[in-house]
Amino acid sequence: MDTYDYVLIDSPPVLGALMINALAASERLLVPVQTEFLALKGLERMIRTIMMVTRSLKKELNYLIVPTMFDRRTQASQKALRTMRNSYPDNIWASMIPVDTRFRDASREGQVPSKFDPEARGVVAYTALLKLLLLQQQERLRA
Repeated sequence: MDTYDYVLIDSPPVLGALMINALAASERLLVPVQTEFLALKGLERMIRTIMMVTRSLKKELNYLIVPTMFDRRTQASQKALRTMRNSYPDNIWASMIPVDTRFRDASREGQVPSKFDPEARGVVAYTALLKLLLLQQQERLRA
Protein backbone atom coordinates (compact mmCIF):
# COMPACT_ATOMS: atom_id res chain seq x y z
CA MET A 1 0.00 0.00 0.00
CA ASP A 2 1.32 3.44 -0.93
CA THR A 3 1.67 6.05 1.75
CA TYR A 4 1.80 9.80 1.38
CA ASP A 5 3.36 12.55 3.42
CA TYR A 6 0.68 15.04 2.40
CA VAL A 7 -2.66 14.86 0.68
CA LEU A 8 -4.38 17.95 -0.67
CA ILE A 9 -8.15 17.84 -0.93
CA ASP A 10 -9.62 20.59 -3.07
CA SER A 11 -13.31 20.80 -2.31
CA PRO A 12 -15.88 23.25 -3.61
CA PRO A 13 -16.87 26.02 -1.20
CA VAL A 14 -20.40 24.68 -0.95
CA LEU A 15 -21.63 23.22 2.31
CA GLY A 16 -22.40 19.62 1.52
CA ALA A 17 -21.30 16.09 2.22
CA LEU A 18 -18.11 16.45 0.17
CA MET A 19 -16.96 19.51 2.11
CA ILE A 20 -17.94 18.13 5.51
CA ASN A 21 -16.05 14.89 4.82
CA ALA A 22 -13.02 16.81 3.57
CA LEU A 23 -13.04 18.97 6.70
CA ALA A 24 -13.43 15.95 8.96
CA ALA A 25 -10.49 14.19 7.29
CA SER A 26 -8.20 17.21 7.45
CA GLU A 27 -5.42 18.09 9.85
CA ARG A 28 -4.89 21.54 8.36
CA LEU A 29 -7.08 23.72 6.19
CA LEU A 30 -5.95 26.27 3.67
CA VAL A 31 -8.70 28.72 2.88
CA PRO A 32 -7.79 30.72 -0.24
CA VAL A 33 -9.78 33.95 -0.40
CA GLN A 34 -9.73 36.48 -3.20
CA THR A 35 -9.15 39.98 -1.92
CA GLU A 36 -12.55 41.34 -2.87
CA PHE A 37 -15.75 42.16 -1.02
CA LEU A 38 -17.91 39.21 -2.15
CA ALA A 39 -15.17 36.76 -1.23
CA LEU A 40 -15.23 38.14 2.32
CA LYS A 41 -18.88 37.13 2.61
CA GLY A 42 -17.96 33.63 1.48
CA LEU A 43 -15.13 33.57 4.02
CA GLU A 44 -17.56 34.39 6.82
CA ARG A 45 -19.73 31.43 5.80
CA MET A 46 -16.68 29.17 5.57
CA ILE A 47 -15.53 30.13 9.07
CA ARG A 48 -19.03 29.41 10.43
CA THR A 49 -18.87 26.00 8.72
CA ILE A 50 -15.45 25.29 10.21
CA MET A 51 -16.74 26.20 13.67
CA MET A 52 -19.81 24.00 13.19
CA VAL A 53 -17.66 21.03 12.14
CA THR A 54 -15.28 21.71 15.05
CA ARG A 55 -18.17 21.50 17.53
CA SER A 56 -19.68 18.46 15.84
CA LEU A 57 -16.45 16.46 15.64
CA LYS A 58 -15.09 17.76 18.95
CA LYS A 59 -11.87 18.29 17.00
CA GLU A 60 -9.97 21.52 16.47
CA LEU A 61 -9.61 22.39 12.79
CA ASN A 62 -6.42 24.33 12.24
CA TYR A 63 -6.95 26.73 9.32
CA LEU A 64 -4.92 29.33 7.49
CA ILE A 65 -6.54 32.01 5.36
CA VAL A 66 -4.52 32.68 2.21
CA PRO A 67 -5.34 36.00 0.56
CA THR A 68 -5.22 35.60 -3.22
CA MET A 69 -5.59 37.68 -6.37
CA PHE A 70 -4.24 40.68 -4.48
CA ASP A 71 -3.86 43.77 -6.66
CA ARG A 72 -1.97 46.45 -4.76
CA ARG A 73 -3.19 49.07 -7.26
CA THR A 74 -6.82 48.81 -6.15
CA GLN A 75 -8.45 50.12 -3.00
CA ALA A 76 -10.84 47.16 -3.06
CA SER A 77 -7.99 44.64 -2.71
CA GLN A 78 -6.28 46.68 -0.04
CA LYS A 79 -9.47 47.13 1.96
CA ALA A 80 -10.39 43.43 1.68
CA LEU A 81 -6.93 42.41 2.87
CA ARG A 82 -7.15 44.84 5.81
CA THR A 83 -10.58 43.45 6.73
CA MET A 84 -9.27 39.86 6.67
CA ARG A 85 -6.27 40.79 8.82
CA ASN A 86 -8.44 42.65 11.33
CA SER A 87 -11.14 39.97 11.48
CA TYR A 88 -8.90 36.87 11.59
CA PRO A 89 -5.51 38.03 12.93
CA ASP A 90 -4.51 34.60 14.26
CA ASN A 91 -5.47 32.65 11.16
CA ILE A 92 -4.25 34.68 8.21
CA TRP A 93 -1.03 34.28 6.30
CA ALA A 94 1.21 37.32 6.77
CA SER A 95 1.72 37.65 3.03
CA MET A 96 -0.57 37.26 0.01
CA ILE A 97 -0.70 35.82 -3.49
CA PRO A 98 -0.61 38.67 -6.00
CA VAL A 99 -2.46 38.90 -9.29
CA ASP A 100 0.10 37.60 -11.79
CA THR A 101 -0.49 37.49 -15.53
CA ARG A 102 2.41 35.03 -15.84
CA PHE A 103 0.03 32.33 -14.56
CA ARG A 104 -2.23 32.98 -17.55
CA ASP A 105 0.80 32.98 -19.86
CA ALA A 106 1.98 29.66 -18.46
CA SER A 107 -1.48 28.15 -18.91
CA ARG A 108 -1.61 29.33 -22.52
CA GLU A 109 1.76 27.63 -23.11
CA GLY A 110 0.61 24.44 -21.38
CA GLN A 111 3.23 24.69 -18.66
CA VAL A 112 3.15 24.86 -14.90
CA PRO A 113 3.96 28.39 -13.72
CA SER A 114 7.03 27.33 -11.73
CA LYS A 115 8.64 25.92 -14.87
CA PHE A 116 7.41 28.67 -17.18
CA ASP A 117 8.71 31.55 -15.04
CA PRO A 118 10.23 30.54 -11.69
CA GLU A 119 10.79 34.21 -10.81
CA ALA A 120 7.18 35.29 -11.38
CA ARG A 121 5.70 37.15 -8.40
CA GLY A 122 2.93 34.58 -7.97
CA VAL A 123 5.35 31.65 -8.10
CA VAL A 124 7.58 33.32 -5.51
CA ALA A 125 4.56 33.91 -3.26
CA TYR A 126 3.29 30.32 -3.52
CA THR A 127 6.82 29.05 -2.87
CA ALA A 128 7.00 31.17 0.30
CA LEU A 129 3.64 29.76 1.42
CA LEU A 130 4.80 26.19 0.81
CA LYS A 131 8.01 26.79 2.77
CA LEU A 132 6.01 28.18 5.69
CA LEU A 133 3.63 25.21 5.71
CA LEU A 134 6.50 22.70 5.60
CA LEU A 135 8.30 24.52 8.42
CA GLN A 136 5.15 24.57 10.56
CA GLN A 137 4.60 20.86 9.90
CA GLN A 138 8.16 20.06 10.96
CA GLU A 139 7.65 22.07 14.15
CA ARG A 140 4.39 20.19 14.89
CA LEU A 141 6.13 16.86 14.40
CA ARG A 142 8.93 17.86 16.79
CA ALA A 143 6.46 18.97 19.48
